[in-house]
Amino acid sequence: MVEAPQEEITLRDIVEVLKRHRVYLWAFPLLFGAVALIYGFFVAEPTYASTATLSVAPVQVQAQLEQRIQVQQATPITFEGLKALALSEEAVGEVWEALRKEGKLPTRWQDQGNVRGVERMLRDLQVKDISPRVQAANPNQVPPIVATFTVKAPDPQVAAKAANLWVEAVKRKVNEIPLQRLKASLAALEEQLPPAEKAYREAQARWEAFQKATTLSQDKAELEAKTGERVSLDQELSGLERDLSAVRGRIEALSREADRQARLVPLNTSPEQLAIIGKRLQEAQAALKGETEKARQAYLAAARALEAFKERERIAEWQNELNRLSGRLAEIGVRLAQIATERASREASLKEVEAALAKEPKVLDVVREVVADPVLAAAVAKGDLSALIGLRLSVQEVNPVYAPLLTQAVNLRSQIKALEAEEQALLKEQEAISQRISFLKKLLSTQEREKEAITLEYNTKKAAYEALRARYDQIANLSGTDLAFDNPNPEYQRLRSALIDAQAEEARLLARKAALQARIAQVDARIGVLKDRVARAQVEQDTLSQALELAKNAYLALAQKRTDLNIQIASNQEAWASILAPAYPIYEKVAPRRGLLFALAVALGLMLGVMAAFVAEALRPQEAPSGGSA
Repeated sequence: MVEAPQEEITLRDIVEVLKRHRVYLWAFPLLFGAVALIYGFFVAEPTYASTATLSVAPVQVQAQLEQRIQVQQATPITFEGLKALALSEEAVGEVWEALRKEGKLPTRWQDQGNVRGVERMLRDLQVKDISPRVQAANPNQVPPIVATFTVKAPDPQVAAKAANLWVEAVKRKVNEIPLQRLKASLAALEEQLPPAEKAYREAQARWEAFQKATTLSQDKAELEAKTGERVSLDQELSGLERDLSAVRGRIEALSREADRQARLVPLNTSPEQLAIIGKRLQEAQAALKGETEKARQAYLAAARALEAFKERERIAEWQNELNRLSGRLAEIGVRLAQIATERASREASLKEVEAALAKEPKVLDVVREVVADPVLAAAVAKGDLSALIGLRLSVQEVNPVYAPLLTQAVNLRSQIKALEAEEQALLKEQEAISQRISFLKKLLSTQEREKEAITLEYNTKKAAYEALRARYDQIANLSGTDLAFDNPNPEYQRLRSALIDAQAEEARLLARKAALQARIAQVDARIGVLKDRVARAQVEQDTLSQALELAKNAYLALAQKRTDLNIQIASNQEAWASILAPAYPIYEKVAPRRGLLFALAVALGLMLGVMAAFVAEALRPQEAPSGGSA
């Protein structure tokens, strides 16, 4: 069995096939072309593209290289950063919101379902880099960034408006880039200033309260006076010691000479002389007894005065009250500083709320559909409402934003009034406490001086009495026999008399020494008290002064830094980005391209027609071969 050879398809066969099915060759292109024309003229929404051009110039950057300041150029932002900034939701949302407020927002950019209008708008935005690529001769020279911002919209004016709003927003944000660091620093500084100011005011209040309550200056003056008195007492005691030593030396010399004279004339004392000696002894004993009694009475009077003073002494009570009032005064000063800060903050908030309140009307004019009004809808529920369609009703409603702002403003005003009332009450209390502290200082000073004088008098009288009593006890039991002369030598008698006088002078000097030592002990005790009080007050003063200085320097440094930043921000408002070409009235129609659409449709129809012709040829029945077999 021999296979029949396959026939080759020639170009003539293809042409014959296309001739037989030529209806497909013109029907499909005609149909697709008609559909394309109908879509292009009656269905497709026209789209216009409007383009604005933005230029970003390089900034001057100073760099210190090899002990020299070299000025270089650098762009504040790259093209990728510029594109990201331009297509950010913040920039596009600003344009979208502006078009919405003006009522020029196309339907294709409005919210639809779950897709927001901003996201739909982003599809019609395009950023293109057209920066010059020429290499500058100077390596420090950086070419500017030039970019085009194209917006596609169904209306040319809307496209131009959106493009101009878009490029303006991007320009503004690019120009803000060099200032963002300064503004961020300023914002951080603004957060640090209130605590620093509060700390400074509190430190100042504590310092003022300490200055009102302290007796440091008076204590220093008294300590200086007591120190000088202590030096004078030492000098007086040294002089007294010298006098006492001289008297004791004289007593010793007189005793030796009297003994020598007694050995020269050893005679017994006559009765007449004994009587004279006894009489003189009794006179001396009586005189010393009188002086001793006077000293005792003076000592007892000083003791009674001291006891009476102790009964009415209130130094400790007044000192405790002074400490308590000083603490309360410091608390009031701190609270006043806090009130000043809080009131300033609330007054600033009140100004903002009042400014917002001034922009909001109390009542809103609302326009409703009549049929949508529930009252009218219920009234005509049984009638034909079709005649009411399109009618509108103007009503007034309370602004829902106004009431919360008003409540907030009222609360802030009441808080400010409460703070002012508290401030006035604290100021009155502060004044009363200051007056009481001043009065207590006077009372303490007066009673401390009185206590010092009474204690000094008591110690002096006590020392004098004890010295005289000791000397009186020595001679009270003496008799004429004890003082009898072994002989009537007049020189011996004179020496013996001088010896008795010297011993009496020694007794007086010893009494003065005892009183002086008591005074020195009292002055030393007072100096110790004053030194301790001055030391503690000085430490507290130094601590408060250092804290005040640190708080003041910190606050002033922050305030000066804020001023410098404001000046720097105000002086750095140079525009780095500028608009080279606005969008309006330059625009182009980008859709629909009817000619291109028609050509593509015809080409597609022709291709489908050819395919349909070959398919129809393949499905055509085969003709029987001519002639038969014998």
